[in-house]
Formats: sequence, structure tokens, C-alpha cells
Amino acid sequence: MGFLYTPLPFWLAVGAWIVAAGLLAFALSRRPFRRLQDGTLQHVWLAIIVAVSVLWATNAWLDDGPVMHLLGATLVVTLFDWALALIAMAAVSGIAAVIFDATWQGVALTFLVYGAMPVGISALLQRATTAWLPRNLFVFICAQGFVSPAIAVAAASAAAIGTHVALANGSMTVVPVGYAFSVLLLASGEAWFTGMSTALIAVYKPTWVTTYDVRRYRLGGPRT
Repeated sequence: MGFLYTPLPFWLAVGAWIVAAGLLAFALSRRPFRRLQDGTLQHVWLAIIVAVSVLWATNAWLDDGPVMHLLGATLVVTLFDWALALIAMAAVSGIAAVIFDATWQGVALTFLVYGAMPVGISALLQRATTAWLPRNLFVFICAQGFVSPAIAVAAASAAAIGTHVALANGSMTVVPVGYAFSVLLLASGEAWFTGMSTALIAVYKPTWVTTYDVRRYRLGGPRT
């Protein structure tokens, strides 16, 4: 899945590891684990890593090239913000590599394209939602639950196929027939999965949404 089985130039594999290590170091410098002082939130964070790993294990290969699967990154960002989400997606990438018995070369690039990129896009859209859109539950669920994950998946899919084309020296023959339609279906599935999960958590477990003040979005009473 991802680039776990894709032959990569040595410079690209090493460069991806350097960039991935830098991103994780930056995330750790923000001291993100302060959000997990509550035992319940620790369990939720670990559980969502396992759940997203299962999503990644359910994938479809397109002509032995790009891999399609749900990402789950936006949901992690919504619950725990970008730094913890980045660390979680790195853990998911590592778990996937172990499960699929992959070599080290493609793990970092898989994390960057399928983990770090959707996390970054989701975090930026989250900031834009907070700054520019009305602060109510409906807008929160629509923007963070449905729109943001669809955009993140589309961007990650574009980056993935762009990388495959670049590795093929610009040849478009590596682009599977119907790739755009497959991305549309995947983005729709990601939007519905993340949107429904966000709606249920926001209503029934608002204290799990650590990125927003629950009183601002009327997701329940004050957090304990």
C-alpha cells in the first residue's frame, strides 16, 4: 500500500526519511502529549491509531500502481489537533509497514503523502473554519466532518499519482484508467465516514474533541 512496495531511488527514500523525521521532531517540540493527561483521551488516541490502521489495511490496488484506501487523518486532527495527529499517522504508517512486511525505503514517503499531507491540509482548513465560518454545531460538522476530509483525500491522491508519474520519468501510462472517478468515490467515502464519526462524537462524546472550546461550538457542557 502507499509506496511500501514501490521501487524508489535511494536519494528519494533517504530524503523522505529526513523530512519525516524533521516533521515529527517539530510535532514533538510542541509538547502535544499534554492533551492526553486524561486517561480516557489516552485510550481514545491509541484506539483511533488502531482503527485507522485497519482502514489502511483495507485497500485497493489500481493496475499495480496507486493504492486507494480511507485515510482517517482528518478525524484525528479534529479530535487531537495536528501534532498528535502527525504522530498518530506516523504510527499508522509504521504499523502498516510491519503488517505488510515492507522494506524501509517506502515507509517515510508513504507517511508523507498519505499521513502528513492530509494532516496538514486538514489542520489548515480547521484554522480557516474557526476564523471565517459561523461557530455552530452544523457548520462544525459540515466543514470538519465532510468538506475537509474530501479535500485532504483528493490532495493526497493527486500527490500520490504525481509521484508515480515522476518516478516513471513523466510517463502518463502509469495513471490507471478511471483514476479520477476512483478518487471521487474515495473522497465521498472518506467524507461520509469522517462526517458521521464527527457528528456522533460531537453530540455524544464532546469531551473527545480537544481542538475546540466545546462552549464555542455548543457541543455540550464545559469539559471536565
